[in-house]
Amino acid sequence: IHSSMDGVAVFLDLFSAVNMTLILRELCLKRDYDCIFMDDIAWRLELLLLTRAMAIPTVVSTHTDITHMPSCTGVVAMVWKLHMLSSHLASIHATVSKVFGQQMSKTYGVPVGAVWPPILWSPDFKSDPAEWTERASVKRRKWLEQFKEQGLSEPKAIMLSAGRWSAEKRIHLLLDAVPKDCALVICGDGTSDYATKISQAGPESGRNNVLPLRKMLNAQELRLAYSAADLFLSASNFETLGNTVIEAFCSGTPVAVQPAQGHLEFVKDGTNSWFVDYSDTDEARASLTRIVASGLSPDSFKSVLPEFTALGKSFRDADFANEFDKVVIQPALAVGRRQSLTIGGVGVVLEFIKRVICLSVCIVLWFVLRAATRIVFVTSDDPKFAVLGQLGGAVDDPQGGVVFTWPCMRLLFGFGDGASGNDYPAHPPSPSDRSDYDSHYRVAVQQEMRKWFKPKHELALMTVTS
Repeated sequence: IHSSMDGVAVFLDLFSAVNMTLILRELCLKRDYDCIFMDDIAWRLELLLLTRAMAIPTVVSTHTDITHMPSCTGVVAMVWKLHMLSSHLASIHATVSKVFGQQMSKTYGVPVGAVWPPILWSPDFKSDPAEWTERASVKRRKWLEQFKEQGLSEPKAIMLSAGRWSAEKRIHLLLDAVPKDCALVICGDGTSDYATKISQAGPESGRNNVLPLRKMLNAQELRLAYSAADLFLSASNFETLGNTVIEAFCSGTPVAVQPAQGHLEFVKDGTNSWFVDYSDTDEARASLTRIVASGLSPDSFKSVLPEFTALGKSFRDADFANEFDKVVIQPALAVGRRQSLTIGGVGVVLEFIKRVICLSVCIVLWFVLRAATRIVFVTSDDPKFAVLGQLGGAVDDPQGGVVFTWPCMRLLFGFGDGASGNDYPAHPPSPSDRSDYDSHYRVAVQQEMRKWFKPKHELALMTVTS
């Protein structure tokens, strides 16, 4: 997918007749759900109106603020504000950190009723750092050999940056902030030109103390990288929480991060880790030099970072399921009980009126937004979808052409080979044909049809007479 802006995509189409039919069946007919969870679903207002009408408790989560993205202008900005305002209809509006929740409340005037407890996405981060010491030493020696090949011998400290290589992470600010006698390992990947620049930020750019390792790491590889490093760095000012910070704590590695947004949630400067302003390269380098001089060994943490070890242990020992039930699920269910028609008195009448209004608005809005989104979809010329070569392989073939941007108007331009009925092409169409239908899906349909129309197929007839 090639876009002139950035990667804001919609994967759940609430205005698809098929999707809405399935949702109505689950929420209105089966009604087997005690609570509905919604992430950052586009046009979640529609679904929230339906769940409110059906009196099903809902938890909506906001995990990011797209106002930082270039595409958040005009219609997109308006839709985003409506997206945030829709949280008023939810039983609980949850987010990932208190800091980000306060920012959302102040900026958009929306309620934030809960904060998700930190979640470790792999059990590898719950094990004690001592269990990784030996393997981490092997990984560290390998890094030192690579740095030696680049012309850097015996760095005073090895610093780590890990995550997606994209501009909002501001990885480029770390490159010259790292002291010359220290080393920086950058793990991760990305699909933008920015990622390519980061991959070339080492010796190719005259930095023998920078080692870019372009690969997305699995849980064990990432845990090993944290354990092999002395200090984890992040210059991002875009984080709503910063999972990498929690992962580093769990791995026994302190952090030096930008004092912004989600980084403020758990990091206490000089107490469990450090804040470094990477916007000022010279000052950041001086700060990192002082941090390295203070000592980065586990023994020194007791005096330098008195709360660091205990915080990491608390993350590893946390019971996410029980904590999540306590701070998110039970409050949502309590709201649902207050909206029950069994509450008695005038409240029953008011609740019934609210449900009728929500259902009526939901129905009208669905048709309006269905028409609007389809018109935009048909007439938009961005993004463009590149047709790959043969599908289903481990490696994508980038030799395909570009699909017509107006997918619903392909009939006006023809389908390329013009095959119809039983006139099948001798060879599959080329990816450079007019559309992805020609180059991929028409062939699949034709192959299936051949199974039924080959002359050798037997035909069984049953005659019923009275």
